[in-house]
Amino acid sequence: MSTQASLSTPRTTANIPLILVAVLGVCGVGVLLVDFWPFLSNGMAAQVMFSPDETDFQQLLFHYSTLPRLSMAFLCGAGLALAGAAIQTVLRNPLASPTTLGVGAGVEFALTVFILIAPASLALFQEAFALAGGMIALGAVYLIAAKRGNATLWLILAGMIVNLLLQSGTQIFLLFNEQYLQSVFMWGAGDLAQNGWDAALFVLPRVVIGMIAVLALSRPLDLLALGDDTANSLGAKVTVLRLLILGFAVFITASVISAAGMIGFVGLAVPAALRIAGLTRSRDLMIYSVLTGGLALLVIDFIVRQFNGLGGDVLPTGAATALFGAPFIILILRKARIMPGAQSNDHPNDQHIISKTGLSLLLMAVLIVGVVFSLFTSLDGTGFAVLGWTTPWQDSSLDVLTGRAERTFAAMICGAALAVSGTLIQRVGRNPLASPEITGVSSATALAIIIALAIFGVGQRADLMVIGAAGGVVSLIVLLALCRKFTHAPHYMLLNGLALTAILGAIVRIVLTRSGTQTSMLMSWLAGTTYFTNMDEVMIVAAVTAVLLITAIALRRPLELASLGTDQAVSLGLGISVFQFAMMLLAAILAAAATLLVGPLSFVGLMAPHLARVAGYRLAGGHLLGAVLIGVNVMMVAEWLARNLLYPQQLPTGLIAALIGTSYFLILAVRNR
Repeated sequence: MSTQASLSTPRTTANIPLILVAVLGVCGVGVLLVDFWPFLSNGMAAQVMFSPDETDFQQLLFHYSTLPRLSMAFLCGAGLALAGAAIQTVLRNPLASPTTLGVGAGVEFALTVFILIAPASLALFQEAFALAGGMIALGAVYLIAAKRGNATLWLILAGMIVNLLLQSGTQIFLLFNEQYLQSVFMWGAGDLAQNGWDAALFVLPRVVIGMIAVLALSRPLDLLALGDDTANSLGAKVTVLRLLILGFAVFITASVISAAGMIGFVGLAVPAALRIAGLTRSRDLMIYSVLTGGLALLVIDFIVRQFNGLGGDVLPTGAATALFGAPFIILILRKARIMPGAQSNDHPNDQHIISKTGLSLLLMAVLIVGVVFSLFTSLDGTGFAVLGWTTPWQDSSLDVLTGRAERTFAAMICGAALAVSGTLIQRVGRNPLASPEITGVSSATALAIIIALAIFGVGQRADLMVIGAAGGVVSLIVLLALCRKFTHAPHYMLLNGLALTAILGAIVRIVLTRSGTQTSMLMSWLAGTTYFTNMDEVMIVAAVTAVLLITAIALRRPLELASLGTDQAVSLGLGISVFQFAMMLLAAILAAAATLLVGPLSFVGLMAPHLARVAGYRLAGGHLLGAVLIGVNVMMVAEWLARNLLYPQQLPTGLIAALIGTSYFLILAVRNR
């Protein structure tokens, strides 16, 4: 069945977009008056703009810093809003944007690699490299979702997979180049601070060219908005037009990100808000997007600059903008008719490759052999080194074995905790694509722990676990409240969870930019590292996981009822609201324990329950145990690879787990599973 996503047509007058632009225009004029006032009052406004007094520091600061920043804010906002409007129109998808479809992550990854490893002689090719990164990322997302008619859910899922994959790669390069960490991290968070006119002069012609090209194609855009069949019948070359318009949109995005870093959600929020306000014609939408996006980012950046003045620290505009833009996903979900992508079955049939008992025994055998292999075998740059066999047993060998055991068991326990957490969220939420990291639980847990650690100086592990669990519970409560009217459509939990994750991720970036010397350590922890663990902490988290796993298994019959849906569960005597909250609380505690031990891990809580269900573990008790076995094995493999893959350099375990998870779902998506 083909699926479409379209905004419902609200009963508004055509004046609403004009009023919105007028209000933002008044705010923008107010921003300019505030910034220019010290010079307007002295009659030096023209002088400070065109020929500042080189002996006056305030004039030089305004001319070479504040004025270029104002220009960059308007140009970046206008360009990204126009790119988002073009992408949404071409794909007929209200949630499409450079941010959600992986374009931004592709450009950021390409530029990070180029900045860190490319020789200076190739500087002229930096922009081409960035453009290629964005096009490849968008192409990957488009190919994944094309088999499902570019349904909204699958476009966003494909964008999420590609985003995580590229972000993991970016983090790996950053962690191996700590001398550039702070500056590259600030750029990646979206930094509009300027020390001259070079960036503005770089962006201006590129954004103008992109604007002219997209506006010139506004009539073909109107045809594409009618659907491929209608556009073809009217003589439009759909494929050529789509590629051309998407190419210009990526060109604008790459130019902006090259100069200012990631500016979050302007490309999503502005055109979507204008559509909700009643704009339907492509030309009007493009023009209003340029004006609204530019003025909106100008005002937001002004607010950000006021906070910068309070503490003297730099607050990234891009991350702060996400706080304003990401909530629009939630608003759009209320205004849009979004149908889930066609799926063969939310609950896949058993594969019958091997019996569940045989599979369980096989997983146990792999686990035992894997633990022995992980503890005694490593790579030394020339090949495999077996402790006590190819290398002599020495007094220090026991310390080596102890260190490996701490890291291996920490990864395994986290895999088990996240597997149980993901299974509970999937079964209670009746959503096979839900998990702690996608529903915002892991992000909220990480944010609560980072704030407690970096700002309030909380250092006790027990206190941090309680604080992290509280953050996860609050996130789940908010998510359930947002989805309470959409119990018939479980995919709304996923989309709202992605919005919450974006908001929380933006706050994490803001906190990290103000963490000073702790940034490097917190970045490593956020990437999911077992390096800082010790056996006492591993045993505590293992005990918590074991107790909650036993509790969940003991409640397997209510879990089965909850999986049937609200009406059926209530008719069978289950207090679904209380039980749902209790299970979500257990899931949040498990996610907090795992996050505290090694940091937030991506895709483990999603992949383990998914694989267990595909393998045939259908009943709640078996599903929990199967997910635990798979999660433990996956994390054990990820930890060994992280420790040995680039020996003597060590990768974060979380990034390896994310690469395994994204690769798995990428393969499933490509195979149309």
